[in-house]
Amino acid sequence: MDKPALAIMTRVPSPEGKSRLGELLTPEQREDLQWVFLLEAIKKTRRLPGFKCFVAATPPEQIEKLGHLPGCGRLEIIPQPAGDLGRRMMTVARQLHRRGYKPVILIGTDTPELPPEFILEAAQLLQRHHLVLGPSFDGGYYLIGLSAPEDRVFQGISWGTGSVLEQTLSICHQNKLTYYLLEPLRDIDRPDDLRALAGENRQRALEQHPLPAKIREFLANLT
Repeated sequence: MDKPALAIMTRVPSPEGKSRLGELLTPEQREDLQWVFLLEAIKKTRRLPGFKCFVAATPPEQIEKLGHLPGCGRLEIIPQPAGDLGRRMMTVARQLHRRGYKPVILIGTDTPELPPEFILEAAQLLQRHHLVLGPSFDGGYYLIGLSAPEDRVFQGISWGTGSVLEQTLSICHQNKLTYYLLEPLRDIDRPDDLRALAGENRQRALEQHPLPAKIREFLANLT
């Protein structure tokens, strides 16, 4: 029986990370936010029965900093290779496929509202599609799932721009790869994203569907 794999793609948190949030956050706050988001991504793996889960981290020389994280004992920590985002994702996905995992799903840590149910749904959809993508509001994607190795979808992409998803879908069309799009979600990359998340946190509290506790705590400390 095929065993699905999930890889959480992350940079080891540092004060230099999330620099686009520098308008709102100090370097120390930016590092704290990265740890909070990474911990929440790891917590999601508890609700993925049957999955083998990985943390794929960069830079490789700093991944020992992740060993102390709660829940990391259940996950395998692997280094990301050198190269742009596409090369790193392509190599991690290929590595997991070669180890016999199928399908392979990659997520980042910048989408705290991603429910584990979306990951489970993606695994089911990959039984009849080549790719599953989770679009983000900024024109990229927060999740990519592959039923088999497909290096082409990671090549020739203008990473970090608003055309990432569009270019990826164009490659799918050119190569007759079937795909499914999940519900769009927000990546937290820019000040307006964080402001929107804070506003949504207040609305969720009123509706009794709060964000995870660590994220609520972080947002509360900003005010």
